[in-house]
Amino acid sequence: MKLHFFSVYSIIIRSMKKVKAILTIFFHSFVPQEIYFPKLLHTRLQFSFKYYLLIVSFLACIFSGILLYHFSPGKVSDYKNAILDTISTFPIDSEIKISKGTLTSNQNKPLFLWVYYKNSPFFAFMVDTKSMLDTTYIRLPFIFFGSNQMQFSYKGYSSTRLYDSSLDGPISKDTILSIISYVNNGFSTFLIGFYFILLIIIPFVFIVTSTLFILLSSGMVYILLRTFIPHIHFKKCLQAGAHGTHIPLIISILLYSLFPIVANTLIVTFSLIFIFTLVATYEMYSGSFAHSRGR
Repeated sequence: MKLHFFSVYSIIIRSMKKVKAILTIFFHSFVPQEIYFPKLLHTRLQFSFKYYLLIVSFLACIFSGILLYHFSPGKVSDYKNAILDTISTFPIDSEIKISKGTLTSNQNKPLFLWVYYKNSPFFAFMVDTKSMLDTTYIRLPFIFFGSNQMQFSYKGYSSTRLYDSSLDGPISKDTILSIISYVNNGFSTFLIGFYFILLIIIPFVFIVTSTLFILLSSGMVYILLRTFIPHIHFKKCLQAGAHGTHIPLIISILLYSLFPIVANTLIVTFSLIFIFTLVATYEMYSGSFAHSRGR
């Protein structure tokens, strides 16, 4: 029993020492600085690679937690009910038809649909025979169905898409009721797919994208600095990127959470990763150019 106790105790102590070492490296790497980064010239790439995988995986788990908080099963179910309740109010005498890429309506006025989630209104849909909205006088809906295209708008992001010419059929109250029935029947399957994407695919894409950005930034930094630092090594630029880009990765998680579909988020993320990789590489070699050949 004593032997078993001391074995468990020693495992706990070793684990605590490893956690302490990782935290020490994390805090020293958080802001690129001369006091720590020159040491990476004598650190093996394999060590930095393992450290990076640990950190980026931990950040991906945090990202998953944020996504799960925003889209918990209860919230998704409430969103679904709010949307279905809204579209169920579709006027019984209204009929919309899309034929050969053109939308027509039997109403001589626009059709508005607002989703009310916990008493907060959200401008979800608008149907009008105009081709585009005059945004000077009207708030943009989430989806606008115009005469020959639909316009998608969300948090400053906007895109348009023409109707498929193969679409040919009316949308009436009966169509809406059949859609509601279909959504209710397939909602469980939808949730499984939705959470697989949310908790597995998106964090995996975050890890892959971050890694590619660091690889690309390290290559650009290597090409940029080799003129000024002839003894620079690409693998050391890579280590600088692996250790020195914690802040950009954290900022990217916040940006993806707030603006998930804005293309500029990728540009900002890559720019920050490049800048921090450049600064980290400079700090690595600024201590002593004599240590020009890392292991």
